[in-house]
Amino acid sequence: MWESAHLDAGSDKPAIDDNKIKLYNMRFCPFAERTVLVLLAKKVPFEVVNIDLKKKPDWFVESTLGKVPVILHKGKIIPESLITSDYLDEVYPEPKLHPSDPLQKALDRVVVEKQSQMMKYLYPIFAKVPGRVVTNEEKVEHFKNLVEHLKTFEVELASRGTTYLGGDEPCMADYMIWPYFERIEALPILLGELGQSFVLSSNLGAVKSWMNAMRMTEPVKAYGFSPARMAKITQIHNETGGYDDALKESYGL
Repeated sequence: MWESAHLDAGSDKPAIDDNKIKLYNMRFCPFAERTVLVLLAKKVPFEVVNIDLKKKPDWFVESTLGKVPVILHKGKIIPESLITSDYLDEVYPEPKLHPSDPLQKALDRVVVEKQSQMMKYLYPIFAKVPGRVVTNEEKVEHFKNLVEHLKTFEVELASRGTTYLGGDEPCMADYMIWPYFERIEALPILLGELGQSFVLSSNLGAVKSWMNAMRMTEPVKAYGFSPARMAKITQIHNETGGYDDALKESYGL
């Protein structure tokens, strides 16, 4: 289901069942992954329609904001990863992923916003930046800034003293930031001979422990990519711009 072909321009619009959740997705989009992880954590049945974001179908552009994730439910179109995830937590309350305490919910959202800022360092390392080539020296500098940024997460985890931000079980905040770390894990493989320059330092022990714990959660095991496959997908996509070929050639890693 998740590895289905990405629909592109000229593709017919899939049939919609208002009684089921349908997710417009891109298989290796970190933001769409947030919504998938929430659906899996709650064991909610859903259907996936993968979208080619470089050659978008007309019907997708006309009916959405033109990006994923998008949830279709009860005749309504709900976009954006945080919005869809919050909606799912309200409609399917078990297990509850947001804390019941409004203050803690706000503090968790601050963590999500703060850690989402790492994308300004991470993106130029693993993605193809339009219009320019990012040098290896620049990538190393971006990674140094990324590690410095992650020290704030190290402090947060240490102050909580729990396996996850949510305590003994992952909460919404854990799932919202995990996709970034899935890509960090792939950097040493993706960067080849430079790989050892992109390994997280030993002073991020709490961050590493959290990453290991997240790897063991059922939603991440079901949907997440191994570091080797994430690296291969990124390499192929950067070289060809393709979606389905990246999935096929990386299968099994």
